[in-house]
Amino acid sequence: MATLDELVDRHVAEYNARLKHFDEMAEKAESLQEKHDREELAELKAHRSQFVAFLEELKKSPSQQLLDNGPMAIWDVVAARLEKLVAKVIH
Repeated sequence: MATLDELVDRHVAEYNARLKHFDEMAEKAESLQEKHDREELAELKAHRSQFVAFLEELKKSPSQQLLDNGPMAIWDVVAARLEKLVAKVIH
């Protein structure tokens, strides 16, 4: 069975990959011109900042509670919203 440190390392690597993907998609969405799209992108970036804060906390103080109560469900919703914005750019 994996130790807590190993679990945290795995999660940190996964979260960093998700952040990289988010940044790539957000860069594509930067070309959106409509005000409500720009506002939504700003809101999603704020969620990203909260996720980064969680990730930093997890790195500083690894705990099973942080892993269990992390923001992954919210992150999935944020990523789906960003994908919809990027789809507007692509199509």
